[in-house]
Amino acid sequence: MFHLSHVLGRIRNRWFAAASFVTGSVWSAHLAVLVFHWDDNVRYDTTLTLISLLAGIMTTFLIFHLALFGNKSRLRLAGGGLLTMIGMATMYITGSEAAIAPHDDRAYFVHSVLRPVDLFLLFGVLAAMCLVFIVAWRAMRLQRLALEKLAYTDPLTGLLNRNAWDRYAEKNTVNRNAAFLFLDLDEFKSVNDTLGHDIGDLLILEVGQRLKAFQNKHRQIYRLGGDEFLLVALQCSEASAQKTASDILETIKAPYHLAGKVVHVSGSIGICLGSVPGSNCTTMLKNADAAMYRAKLSGRNRFFTYRDGISTFFFSPLRGTGKGLPKSIAKGRGA
Repeated sequence: MFHLSHVLGRIRNRWFAAASFVTGSVWSAHLAVLVFHWDDNVRYDTTLTLISLLAGIMTTFLIFHLALFGNKSRLRLAGGGLLTMIGMATMYITGSEAAIAPHDDRAYFVHSVLRPVDLFLLFGVLAAMCLVFIVAWRAMRLQRLALEKLAYTDPLTGLLNRNAWDRYAEKNTVNRNAAFLFLDLDEFKSVNDTLGHDIGDLLILEVGQRLKAFQNKHRQIYRLGGDEFLLVALQCSEASAQKTASDILETIKAPYHLAGKVVHVSGSIGICLGSVPGSNCTTMLKNADAAMYRAKLSGRNRFFTYRDGISTFFFSPLRGTGKGLPKSIAKGRGA
């Protein structure tokens, strides 16, 4: 279904037609069940048999269109359900009429119905059907998990990506104990420009590996793109958030040995707490981004904590003294 819903143009209709012919297996099983107890060979009326088969295929084709495209309104769903009933009824009635009885004697049919059934064959067929169902269900589940991982995981670092963050922000609210730490590497562009993008990718990969040490059941790290990372802490006090930011900065600035070269980078972190009035995931990310930008303006390799206004930031006393800061920043007092 996932692939069919994303195919466009004439190819889509061809896929629909091919998928609809799968109904042929259901149709053949249906006819086989109708004559399961008959002892003699059974013949079928060609015209009625074709009508029964086409009814199943066309119904499936139309249901695909109703279910996968257009507005998913209740009217369309009701129409799809009605169409399913009509198609199944047509397939059943015409299939029943298509079977030509080998005998006219009613006693023969009574005997056919009441005679013992080959249980080995019956349970063998049931077991095979169950096995096919389980394998198909498992394959679809694995495919869905693989597609989900591909969509929500950063291929370079293995961290969750921007799509995963957008999904989280859409489905979750912020509590007062939450904290967002927005990390941006300092002078990463210079590394790309001087050493090449291959070294830049290796650097991002190594940074991602180091950041994974800060993940636990209450903390999740996202790579938002480029050299930007976001740590979401669900149970985190202000002091704990600042301690975590300090530890991350110490971890980030340790030397990197990449392809025979020693690379040194630092990072700037903006912190936003859930206690800020009017906080939600989107505003907290923006506020943490603004605080990170102020950390860069103040000299990099430090963190700033956002409060309730753009002129009130608290910078780390471990990273700087506030000298030479813009006036809007120097007004803040040390964290």
